Amino acid sequence: MKTKQWTKIGLITTLAFSLLLSACSSDKNTNAGGAADKNGAKGADALGVNMTGLPIASDPITLKFMTTKAAQQKKPHEEMKVVKDFEATTNVHIEWDAAVEGYAEKKNLMFAGGELPDVFFGAESLTDDDLMKYGPQGMLIPLEDLIPTYAPHIQSILEANPEIKKMITAPDGHIYSIPQIQEGPEQALGDVMFINKAWLDKLGLPVPSTLDEFEHTLKAFKEKDPNGNNKADEIPFSFLYENALNGISSFHGAFGLLDSPAHISVKDDKVIFNPAQAEFKEATAFLGKLFKQGLIDKEVFTHDRNVYFAKGKNEGVPLYGVFSGFRAVNVVGPGYMDQYVPLPPLKGASGTQLWNGFNPHYFTRAGFAITSVNEHPEASLRWIDELYKEKNALQWTYGPIGTTLKENPDGKYSFLPTPEGMNFDEFRHSEAPGNTTATAILMATADKLESNEAKLERMEYLKVYEPFMQNTTYPNMLFSAEDTERMAILKADVMSYVLQMQPNWIMNGSVDKEWDGYIKKLDDMGMKEMLDILQSNYDRYQSLK
Repeated sequence: MKTKQWTKIGLITTLAFSLLLSACSSDKNTNAGGAADKNGAKGADALGVNMTGLPIASDPITLKFMTTKAAQQKKPHEEMKVVKDFEATTNVHIEWDAAVEGYAEKKNLMFAGGELPDVFFGAESLTDDDLMKYGPQGMLIPLEDLIPTYAPHIQSILEANPEIKKMITAPDGHIYSIPQIQEGPEQALGDVMFINKAWLDKLGLPVPSTLDEFEHTLKAFKEKDPNGNNKADEIPFSFLYENALNGISSFHGAFGLLDSPAHISVKDDKVIFNPAQAEFKEATAFLGKLFKQGLIDKEVFTHDRNVYFAKGKNEGVPLYGVFSGFRAVNVVGPGYMDQYVPLPPLKGASGTQLWNGFNPHYFTRAGFAITSVNEHPEASLRWIDELYKEKNALQWTYGPIGTTLKENPDGKYSFLPTPEGMNFDEFRHSEAPGNTTATAILMATADKLESNEAKLERMEYLKVYEPFMQNTTYPNMLFSAEDTERMAILKADVMSYVLQMQPNWIMNGSVDKEWDGYIKKLDDMGMKEMLDILQSNYDRYQSLK
């Protein structure tokens, strides 16, 4: 009920604001530029900002931050050790407005009503659409002229990593947010396909290496009761359809096409719409062949993550022969995880073996954005610049040194034991914002951090897939508001049609008969215009320095 009320209020306020917006937009734009000009005109002393070292401000400053809050976080931000310690050294007090639920509605209402905080903070605080909608309107100030002076550490990160600068630069040339970045070699791998090795051994079967062997293995899983309970309850192959980490995007690599839930890829600088490719048709036909034989979970198009995981952790005996996931323990639990091993990419009919590879980092553009009501943008940037330094970044992400982390004499960091009754995620969120913070942990810092169990597992998976990985992903870039709006219209038609047809073909096996008509309909829906927009933005992105 509360959500509905927020939504209703938001709609009314948004409508009223929209009527005012056109009249006020020129003033807003003037204010945005004015902030940068004003700041550039003032000297650091006049602003009360110390240009180097700590504290940041000579006299105490108070700022209002809007942020999301991790479900594992029990304490308010202001009671966390890393927050209190940082305030003591910076002389900057933060009034935190942190939400677990209802954040999006609350944020939209703030923008609509003009009741903005000084800063939006954290990886989930703003969407790309927010940045491209409210930045050019002047509600978020451009940062590119302020960063060199007030955020020299972040400036050095951008200079050393020009790709990051390209990813945060809007089509209008402005930077509206400092990104959240976490690098590590294990981040280059996405989804993993796991197979039940205990079942293979029981049935005397090798790990399948081709599509034909894979089909043969799934049939054996279905028909020979490998879980030994005298019931035909085995699910030979399951996944979450259209899911990045639990889906079948990389599985398409056996057919020569690496797909993704976005269904866009790039090959030789040409943007490709995967569902219109012959390889997509072949993969769909093969999946239809498996489905017809009962070798694919009949709920793959309807079950959600909770049901998918619950079936994996079935009490008594395991049910899954092959499944897709990030870590085996997430899907099948600690009781069964040791039965499963990563399944190397299958060879297609022509010997093709491909798997999706990614840039080795977690990246979101929204990390730290300053609004037009902020009277201390210089101090705000000095604040985030300090936070992005190594020791602060690690502590705000993984918890305080002396509580969750240990700093070793060799300059490296190790994790302190997680208390009994807690898991690691709960532990690290006990005194730090954790995964809702805004920091940059680049590869040089990641290499100083001791590997925990999750990272070691992912590194073992990476050894299996790395020889076959290719990065064909479309760059993570910002579009103009006009292109964003047009793409939303085109994608609504095109993608809904694709997501209607592929499941239908897999379940009913009619892809060969209907393919030509499907391609014609995609053309009629504007597939070419969609690709032209994607290609022109890709070319613009590639030309950025």
